[in-house]
This record gives sequence, C-alpha cells and structure tokens, in this order.
Amino acid sequence: MNRHMGIFQSYISEKLLISRILLLNRTLTRYVKYLVVIGLLSSCLVWHWQYGTELFSGEKSNCTPVYDVFFLKTHKCASTSVQSVLIRYGIKHNLTFALPKPIYKIHINFPYHFNASFLMKTTNNIYNLLVHHTRLNEEEVKKVMPTAKWVTIVRDPAALLESLYGYAKMEKRSKIPFEKFAENPRLHFPAVMKRTLYHTPPPRNLMLYDFGLLLAEFDDQAAIEAKIEKVMKHFDLIMVAEKFDESLVLLKNLLCLEWSDIIVFKLNARQESKPINLEQASILRNWSAGDTRLYNKALQRFDALVKAYGTARMQKDTAMLREMTRAEYTKCVAGVTSSKPLKNKKLRAWTENINAIRQTNFSKLCIS
Repeated sequence: MNRHMGIFQSYISEKLLISRILLLNRTLTRYVKYLVVIGLLSSCLVWHWQYGTELFSGEKSNCTPVYDVFFLKTHKCASTSVQSVLIRYGIKHNLTFALPKPIYKIHINFPYHFNASFLMKTTNNIYNLLVHHTRLNEEEVKKVMPTAKWVTIVRDPAALLESLYGYAKMEKRSKIPFEKFAENPRLHFPAVMKRTLYHTPPPRNLMLYDFGLLLAEFDDQAAIEAKIEKVMKHFDLIMVAEKFDESLVLLKNLLCLEWSDIIVFKLNARQESKPINLEQASILRNWSAGDTRLYNKALQRFDALVKAYGTARMQKDTAMLREMTRAEYTKCVAGVTSSKPLKNKKLRAWTENINAIRQTNFSKLCIS
C-alpha cells in the first residue's frame, strides 16, 4: 500500500513539475516575444533617426526636395559645418557641384567678385550646388544657378573679428596683439591689412565684404544700406551661427532634407580663442558697423522665421537634433586633436591651431 502511494505521489509530483515547466516555457516565450518586439521597435526608431523620417516631429514628409542651392560661404561663421551638410547632401543625391578651376584650389578666385568663368565646365553647363568660398556677384550667380535657393550664415561681428584675427594669424603677421587691435582698430587697421594675405578678408565688415561690398564703401552708409537690402532680397535663408541648431532645422525645412542630413559635428574650429570683454565687444561692433547692421537685420528675420515655424515645435526639434548628434558623436568620434601631426599635409587644416576629429568608427554612416 505504502509502495503504491509512493508511486502515486511521485507521479503527481512529476505531473506538477511538467506543468510548471510548460507554464514557465509559455511565460518565457511571451517574454522573449516581448523582447523581440521591443528590439524591433528600437531598431525601427534607430533606423528612423538615422535615415530621417519625420516620425519624431509628428509630421509627414509632404515637401519636395530642393536640389539647386547656392550657399555663400561666409568666413568664420560656422560655414564649414553648413558646407559639410550640403556636400553630403549633394553626394547622396548625385548632384553636380560648381567647382573652382584647379588654379584657384579650394576657393572660387576669392577675393575677386564671382564670375561664371571661374568655374570648371560641366557637360551640360548645369550646376546644382555652389558651396565654396566666393565673393558675391548676384548677377553672375543667377547666370549659372537661375532657380537655386540662396542660403548663407552670419555671426556676431565682435566674435567674428576675434575668430578671423586668430585663424588668419594676423597677430603673428602684424606683430599687433588682438587686445591692442581691439582697443583702437581704426588706428591699427592699415598695419594689419599690410601683412594680411590677399585671399583673407579684412578685419572689418568682413561679412559685407563676402557679400560684395567694396573696401572703399566701408564708411559709405548709403552703399551699406543698399547692400544689406540686396542681401535681404536675394537670400531665402540667412542662418545665424549663435543659433546653429535652429538654423539647421530651418535649413532642413527649406530644402526638405532628412534628419540624418543635418547631423554635423563642429568643423574647422580653433583649439583656443581669446575672451572678449564688454568694452572690446562694443568697440569692435562699432568698428564693423556695417556688419553689425547686417547681423541685427538678419537676426530679426531669423526670429520671425522661428516664430512662423512654431516656437514649441522648434524647441522639440532642436532637442531631438542635439540628442541625435550626441548619439552619432559617441558612436563615431574618439575625440578631437590638432591636425598638425598629420603626415599628409593635404589633410591638415589651413592653420595649425585647428581641431581635427579622431574617428573611432569607420562604418559607412560614420564616414558620410
């Protein structure tokens, strides 16, 4: 009897164990399925981030991509980062670049005003993107890019002058420290200009100089106002360096870009910059009064564009862009260093105090 009871209890225990195992298997199966679903959703979200749908903004891509773009690359205004965005965009869509003839190297015969003859010929004389340094000549640009959207970028004139002074080695060439120049720029301007390389813009009103204003017109208020009016008329978007993330979002909106198109790291930045006090900033802005007038007008129009875009929407989109950029930076970049140690001189920056990005991931996404 006891022997039969023992067998029965053993049988019951085995059945309970099997039932529990089956229950556990079902639970694990559901859990695994749950993990798989979560994994797939995560992959989809990453894919959307990397390849640029409008999922995160709650929008649908119902715009038409713009393939013809003229970008006036202003000096020391974060323009290299914008240029990088547009070059990647052009390569991605197999667009035709307006490139300088080899004799001019990396700029389009700067500081001469742009002329169509400065460009390399294409088979059909059609250009989609012009993104290299040039000095604006509105009529000549329209000859080669009659239907293009016009884009440029501006920067606070005081910070801009400090940046140019350091980048172009003006202190080293003229033996005049920036602090001394900032005390009385009108006094030191001739000596600095005498030692400045011909393809470097002057340390005064250099944005208006890029826009085509003549040196002789720097104190001509009528000429300055006329030039600013032309800039406001011709350019579809004037980005602002101090509002760079917002500028990228507006660029995306204007050209119908994807989110992945506007992820960009800081390029061509100096390793060190000199701080500017309030007095120096005031003197420099008055010295570059034309640029200050241009900057303030551009800033007013920029703020109006942000308001039209939607302030809350802009805050949401810039926060998302920063997070996407941070994620890509973490994945692709090991750090920053000087470009000076590079053995290949062609890979070095134009001046030795420029940061270079050390890449840690050579995947196609990181390289692009």
